Amino acid sequence: MLKVKPVEGYPPEAGRYVRGNEYSPVVVCTILDTFDYAIPQDLNELVLAGADAGAGIAGMLQTENIGMEKMICNIVANPNIRYIVLCGRESTGHLPGESLISLMQKGVGEDMHIIGSRALTPVLANIPVSIVERFRSQIVTIINLLCLPGTRDTNAPGLNPKTIEQAVRSCYQEEPVKFMDYNLHDIGAYPEPGIYYKIIAKITKTLPTGEPGKTAMNLGFTLHKLLPRTDCGKCGKRNCLAFAIDLAKGKSMLEQCSVLEQPEYDADRQSLAKLLNQR
Repeated sequence: MLKVKPVEGYPPEAGRYVRGNEYSPVVVCTILDTFDYAIPQDLNELVLAGADAGAGIAGMLQTENIGMEKMICNIVANPNIRYIVLCGRESTGHLPGESLISLMQKGVGEDMHIIGSRALTPVLANIPVSIVERFRSQIVTIINLLCLPGTRDTNAPGLNPKTIEQAVRSCYQEEPVKFMDYNLHDIGAYPEPGIYYKIIAKITKTLPTGEPGKTAMNLGFTLHKLLPRTDCGKCGKRNCLAFAIDLAKGKSMLEQCSVLEQPEYDADRQSLAKLLNQR
C-alpha cells in the first residue's frame, strides 16, 4: 500500500499532542472539557494509550475554531492519516466533538461557519476552504467514541484506554476488521501530496476602520479566538472575552495572560502581538 513522507516541517502547528509514527493511518483526538492547566488523568491516559498503540498524533482538542484549525493543518500535512479516533467527553458550550463531526458531514458555509454546529463560535476564519475540503476528502472515517458531557465511567468506550488502543490497531490492519460498528483497515496514503499550511503566517490583515467603539469590539472578538479561552481569571478579568476586549481598547497588556506563556501557545501569542501592533 502507498505510504509517503509528510511535508517538511510536519506537523506545522504546535498543540497538546504526542507525535508518533508518521506513517500511521490514524490520529487520536481527545476532547478537553476542562481548563488546560488542570487536565484530568483519565484524559491524559487516553492520549498516551493512542500514542502507545501507534497513532500518528494523539492529542487534545479544546475549541471549535482555532483548535480545530490547528488539527486540520497538521492532518493535511501528512497524507498517511486517514482516520480520526474521537474520544473523551464532549465539552458543553464549545462542542468541539459535535463541530468536528458536523464539519466532516456538511462542511462550511460562505462565512466559514461549520454547517450544523451548535457551538458558540464554530468559525474556521484562519484557514481557506481549500484546506477544509482537503481535510474532508483525506479523512475517510471519524471513529466516534465520544461520551456525553460529565461522563466519568472509564468503562465507557470513549474513556477506556484499552478501547482506544483497539481502535487505533484496527486502523493498521491490511484486511478489513470489525471494530464496533466500523469496518477498518489501512487503505494507504491519500493520493495527493501533503499541504504545509501554518496559521500564524496568514494572520496579517489590516483591521478595518470605523467607529472607535465598534472597531475595538470587533478586534476584541478576533483576539478572543486566539486566546487560550480557559476563563481562568488569572489576568484579573472575569473571562477571556473581557480580557480580549480590554486588550483591544489598550486597557490590558498581553503579558497579563500567564497561560499564554506556555510553549504550546507560542504561535497564538505571536499572532496576538501582530494584531495588536496593527491598532
